[in-house]
Amino acid sequence: MFLNGVVLVVKTNQMLRNENIGNLPEGVERLLESYRMPEGKTRFEVWDSIFDRLERGKQTSVAKVRTIPTVLARVAVAASIFAIALLSSYIYLYRKGNVIVQLARGEHGVVYLPDSSRIQLNADSRVSFNKNRWFIDRSVTLTGEALFEVTKGNRFRVLTPFATTTVLGTVFNIYSRGDVVKVTCFEGKVKVVATNSKAQTLLTKGMEARTMGYVLDVKMAETAELAAKPTWANNEFFFNNTPLGYVIEELERQFDVDIFLEVDSSKLYSGYFKRNSIDEALNLVCIPLGLKWSYNGEIIVITNM
Repeated sequence: MFLNGVVLVVKTNQMLRNENIGNLPEGVERLLESYRMPEGKTRFEVWDSIFDRLERGKQTSVAKVRTIPTVLARVAVAASIFAIALLSSYIYLYRKGNVIVQLARGEHGVVYLPDSSRIQLNADSRVSFNKNRWFIDRSVTLTGEALFEVTKGNRFRVLTPFATTTVLGTVFNIYSRGDVVKVTCFEGKVKVVATNSKAQTLLTKGMEARTMGYVLDVKMAETAELAAKPTWANNEFFFNNTPLGYVIEELERQFDVDIFLEVDSSKLYSGYFKRNSIDEALNLVCIPLGLKWSYNGEIIVITNM
């Protein structure tokens, strides 16, 4: 409606300039007659002034319409490039660099980290880390058991469900199964923080901390643990007044077998077994407790003699 009105008024002005007043439509003529003209100004002069302003405003609007989209387009392109770069960096640092090592029952293995730190994994254990951001954040997530030999450098963290272990460069072992975390220090210093209570302790060589996420039980490690590394790393497993159920779980893990107990699993066992023969290991565990074992082709069954 506005544009049509402008075109109509333009035609009226041209008619006025040509002195064709008599040819104006009746409604337009009444509209023009209704305006009051300033003193000393004719209708022709007033309308010329109005149209001059309209024409200047139109030119200004056109100039702005041409400029604004160009600026917005440049900003949009720059924002798109930044977003793509940010997304690419995120994918590279947080997705593409993820490394997961999972060992099954009966398997042992060694993992070397980007800074040459070394992780020796026990059976049925899992570690994960990000190799792309390693020198920014030396963090490893562990489930199971592993011996860490850490190269000196920035802070090194091991995350487990119920504790966080932090070091700079040292040798230590972490056991994290079920709701128990046990950290044993063999060299250097190790800081352990319980996840839930935030209780913390500093371990030195020969010290050990246990937690279920709350209280930290700190003590000197068992005599067999005071060597240069844990005994499991040499395929030997020592127990001191340990519930039989726990010992059986370790047998299953190391030999990838299934064992059914028909005896009290809370019986305490002190002794050891090696990881070279399941028959020998079962005899070393069962005979001192007055137990016997048999194999039916699928599982091993342990009963009283």
